[in-house]
Amino acid sequence: MAWLTLLLKLIPTIIQLMAFAEKAFDSVPDSGAQKKALVVGTAKAVVEGIASVSTGGQKETWNEIAEPISTVIDGAASILFPNDEVDV
Repeated sequence: MAWLTLLLKLIPTIIQLMAFAEKAFDSVPDSGAQKKALVVGTAKAVVEGIASVSTGGQKETWNEIAEPISTVIDGAASILFPNDEVDV
């Protein structure tokens, strides 16, 4: 269940990453998939960085939280950007 705690702690960072991705791809039409890939890739790098210095069982953490992170991103996008089409 440590992965759930990490997931909950990552949510504010994911929201900030989404805002960054929105600005980075502002002039690129239909870039929802690219934005999501940027956010997911960055979140994965953070989790893998934590796991690389871990001495416990966190090595498998990304596998546990990848799908919930994807769901959080989709849900947050529908709230933060309600007028944008979701093309993911």
